[in-house]
Amino acid sequence: MSEWNPKDADAASTRYDLTDWTVDERADVVAALAQAEVAHAWDGDELLVPQDQEEAVEDILDELEEQMDADDDEEAADDNITEYELDEWSEGERKQLCEMLDNLDIGYRWDGTVLLVPIGVEAVVDSCLDSIDSRGVEFTEGK
Repeated sequence: MSEWNPKDADAASTRYDLTDWTVDERADVVAALAQAEVAHAWDGDELLVPQDQEEAVEDILDELEEQMDADDDEEAADDNITEYELDEWSEGERKQLCEMLDNLDIGYRWDGTVLLVPIGVEAVVDSCLDSIDSRGVEFTEGK
């Protein structure tokens, strides 16, 4: 780390306003800066770094923002799904269900033994489930 001192009025510093960042996101910033051995300080919601480290810090912040956007996209996608817990179903029954969904052109994915389908196709999926097994499958909308 450099000899930069954020309290020195003559020290060349760059400021980043991170008002919109959560505490967890700011903690990620601190961890990334420490890993990159970039000196930093906080002035309220503003991150201060040595001006000669500006490019490296911008790269770090861009990478963290991309990660946050990807996480937001994943959460949004999870809000538009219905989950069917099929842990009591045999492998053969799940395979038969997959074939039915494929034939009906219904998108789906598996998370272990939990079937995930888009919201809006529940009636069709329910019919498929009923035709295979009448045990009463539990499902929840979204996560």
